Amino acid sequence: MLSKSAKFVSGALLSLSLLTSGCAVPLFTLFDNDDGTVLAAGESSTVHFFTSLPNFDTGVNLGAGNTYDLNIAILSQWNDAHIELDESGNKISERGFANSEMPFEALGVTRRSREHRWFELMLYQPNCGRESLRGVTELNSDEESGAYRFVATCDGNLRLFVNDSPGFYLNNLGYANITLSRVN
Repeated sequence: MLSKSAKFVSGALLSLSLLTSGCAVPLFTLFDNDDGTVLAAGESSTVHFFTSLPNFDTGVNLGAGNTYDLNIAILSQWNDAHIELDESGNKISERGFANSEMPFEALGVTRRSREHRWFELMLYQPNCGRESLRGVTELNSDEESGAYRFVATCDGNLRLFVNDSPGFYLNNLGYANITLSRVN
């Protein structure tokens, strides 16, 4: 019988072999639905985000060049399988955790974006392609409000996911309310 770590490694390696090119790119959708809400300046939309969803459609369309604030209220502990704390011993937040926290650091090549931290909240616009992929650690944050600020890359729908290995989202736990507000 395999240990929990051995099962995790076996599954991760299987995912890697099946999705060799998919490890460093988002899971693409064949047809993006652009029928979502277009926010006017000053408007907000709140969505309910679960870390177990590999390609969460916010239902919000962003406008190229517009500035947006992203506020995150984590309502239940975020866990990646058995990992509950980041490298500093804090509960996992939207900023994720270092590769060194994985049972085997070599698993780092299996996460969807190797340039970003494990379990980091990722923003992606399918219409824009790879250039729209951003993690919250890349965004400016307002210390007073806690909001992350960014400028939309193109016109189109916003999707969210935590940076994890394809095929391993069902072992994720956690829930957050995410409010997206258009600034200009």
